[in-house]
Amino acid sequence: MSVLATIALVVVGFAGTSGSGSAEGSGKPKPRPRSTAVYPVKFPGWDRPRARPTPTVSYPIPWDRSH
Repeated sequence: MSVLATIALVVVGFAGTSGSGSAEGSGKPKPRPRSTAVYPVKFPGWDRPRARPTPTVSYPIPWDRSH
């Protein structure tokens, strides 16, 4: 059990000291978030009327099928 606890402590220790792309030690300022949205939001073709769907069957459907 103590072996597993030691391995867990080593893994946590290495995970906390990894320098994976951190800008803190490099002296460069971190980029500030900025908005890239364009308002009002428009979707392609939203001002054109939509085409009405065509029916796939012809009506009336004969429901009396006893013949």
